[in-house]
Amino acid sequence: MIARVRPARPADKVPLMGFIKDNWGGHDYIPRMWDEWLKDETGRVFVVEADGVPVGMNRVKFIEDGSAFLQAARVHPDFRGRGLATMLGEEAMRFATDRGVKVFRLDSRSQNWTAHRQIARMNFKESSRINVYEPEEGAEFAPQEGVARAGMDELSRVTGLIRGSKEFRLGSGVYWDTYEATSLSPSIIERLVSGGAVWTSGGSVAVAKMGGARGEMWRQVCFLTGKGEEPVKLVRHVFGLKGRAKAARRMVWIPQGSKVIGALRSAGFSRHGSQILFERTAIDRSRQHR
Repeated sequence: MIARVRPARPADKVPLMGFIKDNWGGHDYIPRMWDEWLKDETGRVFVVEADGVPVGMNRVKFIEDGSAFLQAARVHPDFRGRGLATMLGEEAMRFATDRGVKVFRLDSRSQNWTAHRQIARMNFKESSRINVYEPEEGAEFAPQEGVARAGMDELSRVTGLIRGSKEFRLGSGVYWDTYEATSLSPSIIERLVSGGAVWTSGGSVAVAKMGGARGEMWRQVCFLTGKGEEPVKLVRHVFGLKGRAKAARRMVWIPQGSKVIGALRSAGFSRHGSQILFERTAIDRSRQHR
């Protein structure tokens, strides 16, 4: 078998979606995103060929914190176990490194041990575990008294609450948006506050955004910290806000080990997923050739 990795082309859609469309009982999001991704300048899609036939793909997306996120790795079942996913990952990282990226991240479901072995071969290390909690079906929410959108005059206080929190440490200092992790650096927090995405109640803070794949909208609490019932109060407020787009899902991202999980469970939330965040730094190829 002769294998090579190259940038994706529109003509790759038919052979790739031929097997991808059946993933997860027909619920894989890639068929909905393919056309948009090929036009999206914030990332690049790669395809691996086996003897000239497209049999796998992945995508690298450039994140605003300067990192790159590897996602959407798919290989045809008949060609798995031959190193093709690693080839895709290495090519995506070479592409991003040439554009100045120093940090790479990717995530995987916590029980996808086959993927974890392949991820380890690319020298990624586990950095944290994140849980996704959702309310029970039909749960009603409403705006809460005492909850306010953080203003720029509160930036210093909000930054301290976020970066000094246990959730910040447990979650590798990132917030999650549509299964992509971004560092909660001071400049990113400033952008989130200025964009109206940060809410406070006492000493508790929530980062909340709308997100989702094409055709499905999610209302997300992307980062949450605080004590007692205050974090749940923030969640109830955010999920109770009226918006132009109706959210099909309501999700709370919370790192494993956070005491906020107990409060969410008591409020009727249950875990609907668990992800592992993996990270590695770029290799300085100029030093490799010295």
